[in-house]
Amino acid sequence: MIQAADQLVDMGPGAGVVGGEIVAAGHPKVVAEGKTLTAKWLRGERRIDLARERREPKAWLTIRGARANNLRGGTIGIPLGVLVGICGVSGSGKSTLMIDTIGRALDPKKITTSVAREPMEPGEHDSIKGAPVRTVLLDQVRKGIRSPGLFLDLFKPLLHLYSESDDAKALGLDEENLSKRCSVCGGGGMIRTDMGFLPDVHTLCEYCRGTGLRPEAWEVRVRGVAFPELNHLTIDEAYDLFGHEETLARKLKAAKDVGLGYLVLRQPGYTLSGGEAQRLRIAKDLSRMTVSRTLYILDEPTVGQHMEDVARLIEVLHRLVEEGHSVIVIEHHPHLLAACDWLIELGPGGGPEGGLVIKSGTPETLAGGRTPTSPYLKNVLGGGL
Repeated sequence: MIQAADQLVDMGPGAGVVGGEIVAAGHPKVVAEGKTLTAKWLRGERRIDLARERREPKAWLTIRGARANNLRGGTIGIPLGVLVGICGVSGSGKSTLMIDTIGRALDPKKITTSVAREPMEPGEHDSIKGAPVRTVLLDQVRKGIRSPGLFLDLFKPLLHLYSESDDAKALGLDEENLSKRCSVCGGGGMIRTDMGFLPDVHTLCEYCRGTGLRPEAWEVRVRGVAFPELNHLTIDEAYDLFGHEETLARKLKAAKDVGLGYLVLRQPGYTLSGGEAQRLRIAKDLSRMTVSRTLYILDEPTVGQHMEDVARLIEVLHRLVEEGHSVIVIEHHPHLLAACDWLIELGPGGGPEGGLVIKSGTPETLAGGRTPTSPYLKNVLGGGL
């Protein structure tokens, strides 16, 4: 799409607080002559590492008789202990198989309201055999993410760290007192003024400087950073400051590894993209250090991602596999598919023309076939974009 465009506007130079500038603009050939990350990918200076040896499956998950929507039943074997890509044209049955059927069966959602509008029952099938003891469906839903810092549970250990500081002890502030809300704004950081028939006016609370904390909190500093200033730190900045603390290092490092170092700790969850929410869920699971062999299912994790982000994501997915887990991605991106150990393509078409496994094997096997995905895999494996 980028190469076919008439005009490109390249934003950067980085993401989050280090982005927001137009770093290049013009025809793709013009942009490719620059020094930006996008230019390097367009020129082929940066490439996905496809030299990794393909892993052999350690076990198999077998689903029989899956017939929801356009699935045709039969028996489908999915290898475990490897990175698996589920591919095929839109509407070929990928999400019905992996999300609506296997995902709902192995990682059922908890009903949290009296009226559940979202389907809860898995798609019709006869049996699923050989599944790991734990399955995690990593979707792109932002629900439940109030902020990166809260989602990763960073503020509790930070509060403890600050309450043990010399400043806090000198002021007599324990964890409870240090975290108390501002008495003027109630902890919201804003003062609301009722304007009668006009819209309410919200102004910054001068008493707490918009932090929602008591003024005394500003007097407590660790490594030169006041307690209320934590809200405005990025994950990268927090790691540089507190990466030596064991309770924080693992979580912060996991978020950095998935490319989210630019996110602000108190950044509202509604400002995150679907891809950022999904990577945040990956980071949280990476930081748990679970010993249980887990099956991770991801639905199109490359949507909206730059090639630089895709390359980083591939490394994270391989890391999960190296730690003994199984990863399945529903994906269209040929570079991620080419980096998988095993591919399963559904099709041959979409809707009534789909629902069948038309090819499975290594990316090289599919590239040598005549399926809709074959020519794109062949191009990537041959060194193309």
